Amino acid sequence: MRCAALVLMFLWTAPAAAGRAEWAADCDPQGSQMQIMACAYVEQIDADVELDAVYKAVLERLKSDPLAIEKLRRAQRLWIQLRDADVESQFPLAEGEAHTRYGSSYFTLTSLARARITRERTRYLREAWLDAPH
Repeated sequence: MRCAALVLMFLWTAPAAAGRAEWAADCDPQGSQMQIMACAYVEQIDADVELDAVYKAVLERLKSDPLAIEKLRRAQRLWIQLRDADVESQFPLAEGEAHTRYGSSYFTLTSLARARITRERTRYLREAWLDAPH
Protein backbone atom coordinates (compact mmCIF):
# COMPACT_ATOMS: atom_id res chain seq x y z
CA MET A 1 0.00 0.00 0.00
CA ARG A 2 1.33 3.44 -0.84
CA CYS A 3 2.04 5.52 2.25
CA ALA A 4 1.21 8.83 0.55
CA ALA A 5 -2.14 7.48 -0.61
CA LEU A 6 -3.00 6.37 2.93
CA VAL A 7 -2.09 9.71 4.44
CA LEU A 8 -4.13 11.59 1.81
CA MET A 9 -7.05 9.25 2.40
CA PHE A 10 -7.12 10.20 6.07
CA LEU A 11 -7.44 13.88 5.24
CA TRP A 12 -11.04 13.24 4.13
CA THR A 13 -14.13 15.16 5.02
CA ALA A 14 -16.27 12.04 4.65
CA PRO A 15 -14.96 8.56 3.83
CA ALA A 16 -15.84 6.96 0.52
CA ALA A 17 -17.40 3.54 0.90
CA ALA A 18 -16.51 2.71 -2.70
CA GLY A 19 -12.92 1.88 -1.72
CA ARG A 20 -13.87 -0.32 1.23
CA ALA A 21 -12.88 -3.59 -0.44
CA GLU A 22 -9.38 -2.30 -1.19
CA TRP A 23 -8.88 -1.10 2.37
CA ALA A 24 -10.32 -4.32 3.78
CA ALA A 25 -7.84 -6.29 1.67
CA ASP A 26 -5.01 -4.32 3.29
CA CYS A 27 -6.43 -4.76 6.80
CA ASP A 28 -4.62 -6.99 9.28
CA PRO A 29 -5.26 -6.12 12.94
CA GLN A 30 -2.06 -7.97 13.90
CA GLY A 31 -0.02 -6.56 11.02
CA SER A 32 2.02 -3.43 10.41
CA GLN A 33 0.90 0.04 11.45
CA MET A 34 -0.31 0.64 7.88
CA GLN A 35 -2.42 -2.55 8.00
CA ILE A 36 -3.86 -1.57 11.38
CA MET A 37 -4.72 1.89 9.99
CA ALA A 38 -6.49 0.22 7.07
CA CYS A 39 -8.60 -1.76 9.57
CA ALA A 40 -9.52 1.43 11.43
CA TYR A 41 -10.51 3.09 8.19
CA VAL A 42 -12.69 0.11 7.26
CA GLU A 43 -14.34 0.41 10.68
CA GLN A 44 -15.09 4.07 9.98
CA ILE A 45 -16.43 3.30 6.50
CA ASP A 46 -18.69 0.59 7.93
CA ALA A 47 -20.01 2.98 10.58
CA ASP A 48 -20.70 5.63 7.94
CA VAL A 49 -22.48 3.15 5.67
CA GLU A 50 -24.69 2.01 8.54
CA LEU A 51 -25.47 5.62 9.50
CA ASP A 52 -26.32 6.47 5.91
CA ALA A 53 -28.76 3.56 5.67
CA VAL A 54 -30.52 4.49 8.91
CA TYR A 55 -30.59 8.18 7.96
CA LYS A 56 -32.19 7.34 4.61
CA ALA A 57 -34.76 5.14 6.36
CA VAL A 58 -35.62 8.02 8.69
CA LEU A 59 -36.00 10.39 5.73
CA GLU A 60 -38.29 7.86 4.09
CA ARG A 61 -40.37 7.66 7.26
CA LEU A 62 -40.63 11.45 7.33
CA LYS A 63 -41.38 11.83 3.62
CA SER A 64 -44.82 13.30 4.26
CA ASP A 65 -43.40 16.02 6.54
CA PRO A 66 -41.08 18.38 4.61
CA LEU A 67 -40.48 20.54 7.67
CA ALA A 68 -39.30 17.56 9.70
CA ILE A 69 -36.99 16.54 6.84
CA GLU A 70 -35.54 20.04 6.63
CA LYS A 71 -34.93 20.12 10.39
CA LEU A 72 -33.37 16.64 10.41
CA ARG A 73 -31.04 17.51 7.53
CA ARG A 74 -29.93 20.63 9.37
CA ALA A 75 -29.40 18.63 12.55
CA GLN A 76 -27.39 16.02 10.67
CA ARG A 77 -25.10 18.64 9.11
CA LEU A 78 -24.53 20.16 12.54
CA TRP A 79 -23.94 16.73 14.05
CA ILE A 80 -21.19 16.03 11.50
CA GLN A 81 -19.48 19.25 12.56
CA LEU A 82 -19.86 18.27 16.21
CA ARG A 83 -18.50 14.77 15.61
CA ASP A 84 -15.44 16.14 13.86
CA ALA A 85 -14.92 18.78 16.56
CA ASP A 86 -15.22 16.11 19.26
CA VAL A 87 -12.55 14.01 17.56
CA GLU A 88 -10.34 17.08 17.20
CA SER A 89 -10.77 17.80 20.91
CA GLN A 90 -9.76 14.23 21.80
CA PHE A 91 -6.63 14.50 19.65
CA PRO A 92 -5.91 18.24 19.53
CA LEU A 93 -3.39 19.71 17.15
CA ALA A 94 -2.45 23.35 16.92
CA GLU A 95 -2.85 25.10 13.57
CA GLY A 96 -0.14 23.68 11.32
CA GLU A 97 1.04 21.14 13.91
CA ALA A 98 1.97 17.74 12.53
CA HIS A 99 0.02 14.68 13.64
CA THR A 100 3.31 13.21 14.86
CA ARG A 101 2.39 14.46 18.31
CA TYR A 102 0.38 11.23 18.62
CA GLY A 103 2.84 9.05 16.77
CA SER A 104 1.96 6.64 14.01
CA SER A 105 -1.32 5.71 15.68
CA TYR A 106 -2.94 9.13 15.10
CA PHE A 107 -4.95 8.10 12.04
CA THR A 108 -5.97 4.82 13.67
CA LEU A 109 -7.14 6.61 16.83
CA THR A 110 -9.08 9.29 14.99
CA SER A 111 -10.75 6.79 12.64
CA LEU A 112 -11.83 4.61 15.54
CA ALA A 113 -13.12 7.64 17.44
CA ARG A 114 -15.15 8.77 14.42
CA ALA A 115 -16.52 5.25 14.01
CA ARG A 116 -17.55 5.06 17.67
CA ILE A 117 -19.28 8.45 17.63
CA THR A 118 -20.95 7.63 14.31
CA ARG A 119 -22.33 4.38 15.71
CA GLU A 120 -23.74 6.33 18.67
CA ARG A 121 -25.50 8.69 16.26
CA THR A 122 -26.84 5.74 14.27
CA ARG A 123 -28.24 4.17 17.42
CA TYR A 124 -29.85 7.49 18.38
CA LEU A 125 -31.49 7.98 14.97
CA ARG A 126 -32.77 4.39 14.96
CA GLU A 127 -34.21 4.63 18.46
CA ALA A 128 -35.69 8.12 18.06
CA TRP A 129 -37.29 7.73 14.63
CA LEU A 130 -37.45 4.11 13.59
CA ASP A 131 -38.06 2.22 16.83
CA ALA A 132 -40.23 4.87 18.48
CA PRO A 133 -43.91 5.11 17.60
CA HIS A 134 -44.78 8.28 15.66
